[in-house]
Amino acid sequence: MPLPDPLKLARTLHPPESLREFTRRFSTEADCEKFLFQVRYPEGFVCPRCEDKRGWPLNGTRLTECANGHKVSLTAGTALHGTHQDLLTWFYAVFFISTFTPGISALQFQRQLGLTRYETAFQMLHKVRSMLVAPDRELLHREVEVDETFVGGRDPDRGGRGGDKALVVGGVEVIHFTELRTGKVRQRSGRLRLRVVADASANSLAGFVEQEVESGAIVHTDGWDGYRRLNRSGYHHNRIVQGKGREAIHILPHIHRIFANLKTWLLGTHHGRTEQKYLQAYLNEYVFRFNRRYWRGPAFLRALMLMVQRKHEI
Repeated sequence: MPLPDPLKLARTLHPPESLREFTRRFSTEADCEKFLFQVRYPEGFVCPRCEDKRGWPLNGTRLTECANGHKVSLTAGTALHGTHQDLLTWFYAVFFISTFTPGISALQFQRQLGLTRYETAFQMLHKVRSMLVAPDRELLHREVEVDETFVGGRDPDRGGRGGDKALVVGGVEVIHFTELRTGKVRQRSGRLRLRVVADASANSLAGFVEQEVESGAIVHTDGWDGYRRLNRSGYHHNRIVQGKGREAIHILPHIHRIFANLKTWLLGTHHGRTEQKYLQAYLNEYVFRFNRRYWRGPAFLRALMLMVQRKHEI
């Protein structure tokens, strides 16, 4: 079942777009429960057992009782199922990850929210990150740059091992637009996808394109053989042989800029301490925020929708 349109729902719920607005809006558990109820049942309450549409919240609990006496938990069957943490702390976690440009580290989250254990902060943030991929999201289309890069590995400034290197493949739409003031045609980055892959083979790299990019799109890549089959897969494949020195700057500029910013973010916010088994979740967070960088309020709402509409599985 597809999720409701977050922009349409945002016009009804008016999600907060700033931290000040957030703290004014959500100061008690009751505030969070009321908002979460509206997110989970945007068309009105429906009992999952008997489909009766009449229900009444039971004061002091997260339960709603339908007209036939069935009691339904607000968090049952969601990523918050069985949580012992209060909803307000969860709301902060979702808001920080979905709207803060640099995100937030588990250590900072622990300190800011006054959590006793670092592990609690880490697991909460990781659970949110792991949910940030919509099951019904659209494929990238029209024109896309694709490349791969290594993330992690030894940090030359710290000594020792900073974690094993992981290969990450990425694709970003190239959007052409005309400046109103000058009339010049410019380019900017559109939607982004990032994925950890096992190797640089055709099954991994071309397979990523076939799963994330609409057939018929123009796909720009470097000359690596792992992309060679894309013409046979229904794409207009533009293979560019990587230049040297200054020439390399102008090849696949959008995805290269994203890779540079991704690594800066991982080093800055998380100090490069992202274990390979958790890396995809960090990529989910980066992609989610990048794709909604102009929509802070709807971004928080969309993240919360994903949390309550999908059961947590890692």
